[in-house]
Amino acid sequence: MKTRIGLSATAVACIAFLLAFYGGYVALILLTGYVLLCEANDWLRSTVVKALVLSLAFSVCYTLLGLIPNLLDTINSIIRTFGGESFSYSHFSAFISFLRGIVDICEKVVFLLLALFALKMKTIKIGFIDKFVDEHLSFEK
Repeated sequence: MKTRIGLSATAVACIAFLLAFYGGYVALILLTGYVLLCEANDWLRSTVVKALVLSLAFSVCYTLLGLIPNLLDTINSIIRTFGGESFSYSHFSAFISFLRGIVDICEKVVFLLLALFALKMKTIKIGFIDKFVDEHLSFEK
C-alpha cells in the first residue's frame, strides 16, 4: 500500500524505526504527526506510534539509570558540606554504567530488528509498549 507521499507503508514504518535508532526525535515526531494526520493505514499508524513510544521509553530508562549516580553525588556533596566524610560508590557507578551500556545495546538491536521487520509488514511484540499504543491510539471505524 502506498502513502500519500508515494512511499510504501512498509518503507515509512522502516524509516520511523531508523529515525528512532539514530535519535532524531524532531524528525520522528514530525513523521508521526504526518502519519497520524494524513494516512489511513491502521498498521502504519500504530507502527509509527510504537516507534515513538519505544524511543521515549528507552530514553526514560536511560535517564532514570543516570539519576542514581547523580543522587549519590548530591548526597556526598551534602555530607561534605557539613564536614562529614564522603563515601565511595565507584563500584556502584561502574555497575550503573554497565546497565546503561546494556540498555543502549538493546535499544540499537531492537530498533534495527523492528526496522527490518517493518519492511515485511511484521513486528516484534513488546508487551507493555504494544498495550500502551493499543489503549491510547483509537482508529475510526
